[in-house]
Amino acid sequence: MKHQHKNISRRLAVAMMAGAMMVSMVGMTAFATGGQPEIPKNVTITKEISKESNVYAPSTSFEFKIEPGTPVSGSNDQDAIQAGPTDGAYFDEEDKYISSVPNTDGQNGDIGKTTITAGQTSITIDETKFTEPGIYRYNVSEVSSTYEGVEYTKEVKYFDVYVNKDGEVYSYAFVSAEDDKVKDDGVFENEYGVGGAEGELNDLTIKKTVTGNQGNLTKEFNFTIKIVGTEGEKYYMLVNNNDGQTETYTLSTGIEQDFTLANNETAVIYGLSKSDTYTVTEDDYTSEGYTTKIDDGTPGVLSKTGTISADTTVTVNNDNTVSTPTGVAMTIAPYAIMVVAAAGVAFLFLRRRHSEF
Repeated sequence: MKHQHKNISRRLAVAMMAGAMMVSMVGMTAFATGGQPEIPKNVTITKEISKESNVYAPSTSFEFKIEPGTPVSGSNDQDAIQAGPTDGAYFDEEDKYISSVPNTDGQNGDIGKTTITAGQTSITIDETKFTEPGIYRYNVSEVSSTYEGVEYTKEVKYFDVYVNKDGEVYSYAFVSAEDDKVKDDGVFENEYGVGGAEGELNDLTIKKTVTGNQGNLTKEFNFTIKIVGTEGEKYYMLVNNNDGQTETYTLSTGIEQDFTLANNETAVIYGLSKSDTYTVTEDDYTSEGYTTKIDDGTPGVLSKTGTISADTTVTVNNDNTVSTPTGVAMTIAPYAIMVVAAAGVAFLFLRRRHSEF
């Protein structure tokens, strides 16, 4: 009986040890899986744009390219780096581009911000292209284009891929061009409208003036403005009223926008490039006695079209002058002279009589 109990105890002990070993193995597997996660075979790069706060983001796409880098010999403080094999790291066709789209969503939009994130894209890594262990370098850069106002970056970023003896990619990173021991954040930055002559954007101001002895200084005059630029472009317009209040508008390329101005009020359209075309038109107020003149143009012409290469003000004047009828003045003038002469004679006659007495 005792022998039977001992056998049972031994069996329980073996079972408990086996269970403990299984739990331990499960724990080790979980740790290995958690500690060495499968490395994704792509890496993200980001596009940021610096701009003025009253300008929308450009409506364009930024293209990127990746090329094998330059080999670097090893030394005491430098690991040997090889040029990456062709197509070992690459952009899929659709991943070559990051699109920038103007964001007009109120407080979440572009206006008020001087730096925005336009978007992200990914580099794909193909392990099968790497046949030996080592560090492999690629150069990643932006393809220059011709979108007006954009200063395209000339920066080249190093992208290093680490391959072990089993041909597995176990690490990769953007590294600093100045010190390849320091990671880079993979952000490409562009300036829009703040990069000097090549990237300059300018503002168009429409100013209203009212003159003449019958000019109504509080009257609101109706206008339309149309800006024609690149497809998808947006423009921010700010109307400054005499009461200190402002009105804001978002203009879309090729679409007219109505607004009103009274004497000395202005409308400012921000962020025009040198080939953007504006057309400003005022309603016809001839029937109310006003003559319209835009800048030094011909009186009565109600519209002006042009481009700007510097901050520009277009003044729209409405004059309403009513002249005094000259015929009435000429008719009564002789009678007025006669009245004055008679008054003078009467004064002298009365004065003489007074002296006689």
